[in-house]
Amino acid sequence: MQMLPELVTPRKGSQIRYAHYFGLEGYAAASDAKQMLFRTAESLWVPVVNTAELVILGLVSDAEVQLVLDHCAGGYAAVCTSRQNLEV
Repeated sequence: MQMLPELVTPRKGSQIRYAHYFGLEGYAAASDAKQMLFRTAESLWVPVVNTAELVILGLVSDAEVQLVLDHCAGGYAAVCTSRQNLEV
């Protein structure tokens, strides 16, 4: 039986920054294990293996941070229709 890869996500409240990694544009953040993570607009968060190749560019605005986190949680529709948000 094949094992699924471990899904890594940024720790709650982690600052998300614009970054370049091996020539790819994307975002960088820290995980719960204090490990740097990187993702592009089309990828999942992946651990940074070679920090010499990671270039941190600057903080992402609050609105774009929320957009990235919503996208990670399955998109805006998945977030707004989750059971937690439906309970009144």
